Amino acid sequence: MNHPRIHVVGSSPRSGTTLLFELLTSCFEIEKFGDHEVSLFHAPREVSGPYASKKPTDLVHATRVIRWDKALHVIYMQRDPRDIVVSEHGSRRGEYWCDFNVWQHNQRLVPKISDNARFYECRYENLVRDPDAEQARIAAAFPFLRMKHRFSEFEQVSKTSDQANLALKGVRAISSASVGTWRKNLPRVAAQLIAHPEMAEAVVSAGYASDTRWTESIQGITPDHRESVRALHNVLRGKGPAALAAARILRRSRSFRDELLYALGYRRAI
Repeated sequence: MNHPRIHVVGSSPRSGTTLLFELLTSCFEIEKFGDHEVSLFHAPREVSGPYASKKPTDLVHATRVIRWDKALHVIYMQRDPRDIVVSEHGSRRGEYWCDFNVWQHNQRLVPKISDNARFYECRYENLVRDPDAEQARIAAAFPFLRMKHRFSEFEQVSKTSDQANLALKGVRAISSASVGTWRKNLPRVAAQLIAHPEMAEAVVSAGYASDTRWTESIQGITPDHRESVRALHNVLRGKGPAALAAARILRRSRSFRDELLYALGYRRAI
């Protein structure tokens, strides 16, 4: 019997995947789960109930695998891209973690999976403003889940890993204080708008603004062009077109290889 699996992916890093994953594994009856970040293609060899894993960048794989793996359920963490681009990871304080183009890439993939009944989009803003209401929506979307604790009790029952603690900047009561933090980091948003002018309309399309007048708050702001951690440590940084094309081919071949092994029943312990 194939027991249900929940795999958490994100609109980008810093979209709230760690928080949601820790909430799922702390507050629902999850029989087994991966340690912090685990590829979609990794799964336990033996399992007797629901299990969970998460990797923010796995949406591209999930759009394919969910078509044939009937045990797979995917939660997509959506977050305001303006808050994402100003977000810092607990391990790199004072540095921006990623850029708008990462969010944009995943948004373009969503229509390929959004009509699947085993796909659920969780908005970070809804989660932190009313965690118990979001928990109820997740339980309704995936009826096999059984609640142990309320999401609002997370800080009392959580047993997070060291890596998760870093990403979360410590376990604490869920708060909506991080919603709208872009307004305190206008120079960074200004720089991202210059680099990615399509961001103005994308924020509207995603439902985070009624129109592009939100950009008026950026006018006259001196841009902060510091590069993100993700950009600075990109292994393909500065490479030419041939190297980029070769890297894409290599990534795709590895992805299809891993998917084939997963389909054939190859399992790695998580």
